[in-house]
Amino acid sequence: MPLDNVMKKIKALQFFDIEKETIDIINKNGYYITALLRTQLQQGKDMFGEPVTIFGRDFYADATIFDKERHGVGLGKQTEFITNYNSGAFYMSLKTVANGRTFKTESDVPYFSEILRRSGDRIMKLNNKNLGEFRNEILIPQLRQRFKELSL
Repeated sequence: MPLDNVMKKIKALQFFDIEKETIDIINKNGYYITALLRTQLQQGKDMFGEPVTIFGRDFYADATIFDKERHGVGLGKQTEFITNYNSGAFYMSLKTVANGRTFKTESDVPYFSEILRRSGDRIMKLNNKNLGEFRNEILIPQLRQRFKELSL
């Protein structure tokens, strides 16, 4: 009966907690957000698509360039723009977790607070393009699936 489907959807709407489901989806797919942020950092861009800076400069100091060219590993040798990458420990330690209405990506390397002090927390947030990718590829499809399962 057509009204049965409508009633099931109404009941599902009453019980569907979109905030709880979103937090759960983010926590289960934090690796995806972290990967998007790593890519963004590799490109030297912040949450606004602007170049990452260190104390307001969008270039490395001469001493840093010398050190990166001599001791950097892989991306750590890159000096054209700021990546906050040297050995890879910072990038590998990144982890994304949702709590309440927000999610954030953090690191447990001892110098994480120094990176934030130099470059600001704007480097640890996704830009609109990457947020859109997460929303369209992961969040919306999984919310739809969860609602569909609840309304069956």
